[in-house]
Amino acid sequence: MSQYMFHPFDGGMGTSFERISDVPEFQNWLQEIKLELQGIYDRTHDTFVWETINLCGKRLDGFTEKKYFIELVGKLQAIRKNIDKYYPDEEKESGLSHSQGGASGMKKKPLIFISHSSKNKDQVAKIADLLRSINLSPRRDIFCSSLPGYGIPNGANIFDFLRERFLNYDLHIIFVHSPEYYESPVSLNEMGAAWVLRANATSLLLPGFDFSGMKGVIGSDCIAIKLDGDRSEVKDRLNQLRRELESEFDISDNEDIIWEEARDKFIREINGDVSTPKENVGIVSVSITEEMKQLLKKVAAVPEGQILIDSDLESGTYIQIGSEVVAKEYPDRREYAVWEEALNACLKEKYIERKSEEICVITNAGYKVVE
Repeated sequence: MSQYMFHPFDGGMGTSFERISDVPEFQNWLQEIKLELQGIYDRTHDTFVWETINLCGKRLDGFTEKKYFIELVGKLQAIRKNIDKYYPDEEKESGLSHSQGGASGMKKKPLIFISHSSKNKDQVAKIADLLRSINLSPRRDIFCSSLPGYGIPNGANIFDFLRERFLNYDLHIIFVHSPEYYESPVSLNEMGAAWVLRANATSLLLPGFDFSGMKGVIGSDCIAIKLDGDRSEVKDRLNQLRRELESEFDISDNEDIIWEEARDKFIREINGDVSTPKENVGIVSVSITEEMKQLLKKVAAVPEGQILIDSDLESGTYIQIGSEVVAKEYPDRREYAVWEEALNACLKEKYIERKSEEICVITNAGYKVVE
């Protein structure tokens, strides 16, 4: 919940105060917080939680609302820091703990949640592309409401939905900060829900948005990357994020050159710079490998000229051309990596172009290669 929602309130006799209680988005957030806290209290009968519930129900008069808000956020921060204390039963039932998976020794599966405003979906698509460059699968590893099939189901409660994933996944929240983000009640509810559940967090500040604009309940201990900042610093911070995510997802076979190309392209495009970097001018395109030729021949042979990139629990991410699944992550990750590299190379050379998150099509240049 953002302090941006406070607005001047005339208290009479020349006095002025800041008010938030008459903002519908604040009241919605407050009711969802009360519902979540009530669920905790029903299980634990914790005195501190009960005091916080009572504070949520306090009648506000406009005169001390800023002080009230600071006190409420302070209590919620204390609950967040001790969240494991309030969810022991669910963790035992699922055989999981916050870090090591409880007595069973099993680790929770990691999941990335991209919290953003739908008005920034074009920039978010570029973020998703960057994440895919380190072998993260949109369906299996990434949740993002602007990508088809990855949103919160209609009618689902945000807190319930995220809480279920907190119990079953090790969440890493990527907050995409922008002016539009703080104007979106849904985004602020996502922020509050993720914050209450104490997930790992990284903040990305879209171009034009400054650190001073970061408000609400996100702690200052998370990584924050200003995407239009100093290019060398942005690269370094994105490299840190890459290493953090690779560690969380236990990924160790990524090629540095693929990441660096994707990272640099992301930085250019997110900042609206689509020109060719000076250091790349005059560089001849890579030769067409045998794997690229095989891929292009298969795509050219099907009438629709399409490649489907999808995933399921059994195969992980797989590449399908027509009715043939040409490669899948499981059980042979090595073979899949060969085809994935060929696909990325064809995309880079514009023999294939991406139409959506899941669909790629062969281009005229691609057809010419196999003629």
